[in-house]
Amino acid sequence: MYLEKLEIQGFKSFANKNTLLFPGLIDKKKRGITAIVGPNGSGKSNVADSVRWALGEQSLKTLRGKKSDDVIFSGSDKKGRLGLAEVSLFLNNEDKSLWPKGSAANNEGTESNIDLLLKQPQIIITRRIFRDGESEYLINNNRVRLTDTQILLAKANFGQKTYSVIGQGMVEGFLNTSLAERKDFFDEATGVKQYQIKRDLALNKLQSSYENLNQVEMLLNEIEPRLRSLTRQVHRLEKRSLVEIELQELQLQYYRQVWHNGNDKFNDYNQQFVELEKNKAQKNEKLINLNKELSEKSLDDSVTQEYNELQKTLTTRQQERDSLVKEVNKIEARLEMKLESTGQFDLSFLNNRQTELNSDITRLSEEVNNLNSELGHDDLQTKQLLLEKNNLTEKISKLNSELLQASAQSGEQDLAKINKQLERSIEKLIAAEATEDLATIKTALAEIRQELQTVLELASGQNNQAALERIQADLARFTNDKEEILEKINAINLAKAQATERQKLLNEQIGRLQTELQTVQKKINQNQEKFDAVSHQAERADLDGQINKINAEIKTIRERIDSFNQSQAAQRGYLFELQKNIQALQWEINELSNESNDLKINATRYETRLEDLENEIRQNNLSLKDIKDTRSNEEVLEEVAQDKINQLKKQLELIGGIDPEVTKEYEGTKERYDFLFNQTEDLNSAIKSLEKIIYELDMVIKERFDDEFKIISEKFTEYFKILFNGGNAKIVKVMASDEEMNKDKKVADKNEVELVEKEKEVALNKEQIEYNNLNRLKFLRKHNATGLAGIEIEATPPGKKIKSISMLSGGERALTAIALICAIISANPSPFVVLDEVDAALDEANSERLAQILDDLSNKTQFIVVTHNRASMRKASILYGITMQADGISQLLSVKLDDVKVNQ
Repeated sequence: MYLEKLEIQGFKSFANKNTLLFPGLIDKKKRGITAIVGPNGSGKSNVADSVRWALGEQSLKTLRGKKSDDVIFSGSDKKGRLGLAEVSLFLNNEDKSLWPKGSAANNEGTESNIDLLLKQPQIIITRRIFRDGESEYLINNNRVRLTDTQILLAKANFGQKTYSVIGQGMVEGFLNTSLAERKDFFDEATGVKQYQIKRDLALNKLQSSYENLNQVEMLLNEIEPRLRSLTRQVHRLEKRSLVEIELQELQLQYYRQVWHNGNDKFNDYNQQFVELEKNKAQKNEKLINLNKELSEKSLDDSVTQEYNELQKTLTTRQQERDSLVKEVNKIEARLEMKLESTGQFDLSFLNNRQTELNSDITRLSEEVNNLNSELGHDDLQTKQLLLEKNNLTEKISKLNSELLQASAQSGEQDLAKINKQLERSIEKLIAAEATEDLATIKTALAEIRQELQTVLELASGQNNQAALERIQADLARFTNDKEEILEKINAINLAKAQATERQKLLNEQIGRLQTELQTVQKKINQNQEKFDAVSHQAERADLDGQINKINAEIKTIRERIDSFNQSQAAQRGYLFELQKNIQALQWEINELSNESNDLKINATRYETRLEDLENEIRQNNLSLKDIKDTRSNEEVLEEVAQDKINQLKKQLELIGGIDPEVTKEYEGTKERYDFLFNQTEDLNSAIKSLEKIIYELDMVIKERFDDEFKIISEKFTEYFKILFNGGNAKIVKVMASDEEMNKDKKVADKNEVELVEKEKEVALNKEQIEYNNLNRLKFLRKHNATGLAGIEIEATPPGKKIKSISMLSGGERALTAIALICAIISANPSPFVVLDEVDAALDEANSERLAQILDDLSNKTQFIVVTHNRASMRKASILYGITMQADGISQLLSVKLDDVKVNQ
């Protein structure tokens, strides 16, 4: 590689565009020497400054300026100032000498942009600055960063600050620099500058990574407490969600079962109600027919009127007979008075007694007849009451059967007790009825009521409670009715017993009276001749005839009444049977009505329960349609399920309400936290990678520096002897204090260990992290890979015993510096070197020696020499002359000396 062309426009005194062409290889060996000459003030040194500026020089002092726009043509009397300055270096790279070989990029199968540029046949480095301060760096007309330019130059062995462009005063100034500044010079001289740049970039990136890591850690410390709080809330929300899901599933199973069971029972009750109503309607129709038949079979008004007329006629005839008896009594009284007046007291008494006996017999016979009639009526009433009692007994027996059936559903543990109790009650009732004693029956009924209450208590809490209550009510009602009937039967039986006894007594009394009457009549007949009763007998016979006639009528009427009663008895029996059937049917209808009411009540209760259940389902935000349309596949214990539902609801109450937006906030915070956490991992990984890179660069720098430094040291001694015709010189490494370096390294290592340990802690102090990172960076920046504190130069000219370069004369110092520069060029040549009047302080002999050295070194590098020295001009292949006219603009003239030599 060599400098093929230099273009300058607007830079300092070069207002117009000027192009300097430089020779390539000469005889395929030498790269040639180009000399730039001109009077003082013509601007020839600006050519060197332009090259230095294009190579990235940032020091305005080095460029002999104070402001960045001082490098732009500032104008003159005849030409105005320009708005920009631009310098371009055209490097020929056809020899591929700088192509990267064995680089990491190549080994990895990828190449950096710089490596790609180094493979271009021509590399154009351009720097442009505008008066507003904006500047640009370009490589092959592509904008790049200054760092990119520096790396490319470093890889191409360009020394930006040292030997690529050596200006006026820099030769002697180099010897006056500090040990550390000389180290920077040797970094370029040994070719490790590119690695130093990379190391500095890695350090900058490392610092940036530390700073970013600190910021990320600070953000993580800020976010982490909120994330923990949100995590707890999300966990509670997740737990709440799980509980809600479990609750919803359990509620669905529970409500499906409860609703469908209730609905089935509701439909069943409705179906039973409909069927019962049909049966009830049929029985009502039958009852209507029976009532109609009863109405038709009942005694009509005419029969009743006939019976009433007979009773009325009987009463009338009895009254007429009583009147006739009174008349007879009067006759007897008159007869008695007549007998008494005649002194016939015995006959009077007998006659009076006969009358009394006849009257008593007639009265008692009437009473017996009446008792017979009453007993017949009582028999009919007793028969009817017995039929009613038997009907009630059948009903009670039926209810007892129903009670047994209902109690059978009350549970196996109480069934034996209930059955045994009912059997005892039934036996007690039968035994009591057999006594026909009212008091015994009442006592038995009271006990049975108590026992039935016990049965109901045993059966309570079961689903047939309503039926048991109805049966209890019917049993109580029928038992009361039966008790009343038994009381009536008992009263009738008592009355019949009394009437029978009375009838017996009356018949005995009538018998005695009839015996006495026969005796009286016999006595009267014995004394009849003494009794003058013709008129009396006639009158009496007439009355007796009337009385007998009336008695005959009465007897006939009684016979008719008895016949009527007998004819009506069968009718009454049929009617009673009909009434019994009507009552039984009515009772069945009543039973059906009761059952219907119970069914209706149960249906209404289940309907109400279903309504409440549906409201409860809606309140729990469940799908009523889904519950109605789907039956539960699994049987659940309702009480257990209800308890579990209550427990889950209490859990939800304990968990409390959580804003659903918490999840979104948690996800956002978690995403940000994870991103930052990943950033810390990436940054830590990047830090480790950068530290590894720095370590590897340190190893490369140390190895290459040591190798190149050894060569430079040897060449320095060689060229010093050439320039001084003897003497001795060397360069010495000045190492950094081992104690200081070890101290800093211990601090850095300790801090790094503490950092690793503390990074394991949950809460990491951000100030401590920052402190440790800063110490680490300080150590890496302070201590380079070579371990050098600087470079010491020792030079002893011939015949002298001095070592310190500070004791050398000005000419000696210049020659020493030139020897060192030539040694560096020889060991690590740059593609080209610009020397700006470095030979100004040399005499003719030394100038000749320097010119010869440059000529010898031109086979390794290309020289551009700004000089006044004729020796240097004679060695040049091309000579550029710089002049400046009155307009203050530098003008360029060129002469190709090789052609001139050929012509001569």
